[in-house]
Amino acid sequence: MEFGVGWKVNGLIVEGSVDPARLPGRPRDTGETLDIDAVYERPCDYGMAVVGGWTFIADPEFRASFNDDAVLEISDKGRALAWVTNSVSTLHGFAWYVDAVPVRRVVYAEGEVVDESGERLPEEASAPEPLSEDYVFEMIGRLTGKDWGDSANAPYRIWTCTEQVTAED
Repeated sequence: MEFGVGWKVNGLIVEGSVDPARLPGRPRDTGETLDIDAVYERPCDYGMAVVGGWTFIADPEFRASFNDDAVLEISDKGRALAWVTNSVSTLHGFAWYVDAVPVRRVVYAEGEVVDESGERLPEEASAPEPLSEDYVFEMIGRLTGKDWGDSANAPYRIWTCTEQVTAED
């Protein structure tokens, strides 16, 4: 299945509800709701949508995505999936967390592995190769049970950071 061309999106998907105040940057609710495209076009600090028991966090600035400490802080030790797909720079990957512990991480850039840890997950068997946007969207569905299309069509509540976030945070 093709999901489109030219994706430049990333985020964090957390099982259950998330207290946005626990995200890096101590965001506040702006009262706005946008579609997923607008979240990344603007860009916003965070966009959040709840789809079938999972909280989808659009994270254009990579404040929480692939940030192990942030996942521990917001996931209540449940399951979480950080993901990125940028077909322009050919950067694609995901990190799977169970009980807030990173179990598997794999990131490809320009067709080469640039970050990999943990054993391949059973869900990775027969995923579309090579690791691309199709692979990432397939892993979202296999690991969360939620289709990327459902989350892409959901309304995202917009949150703006009240504190500066640095690389050390």
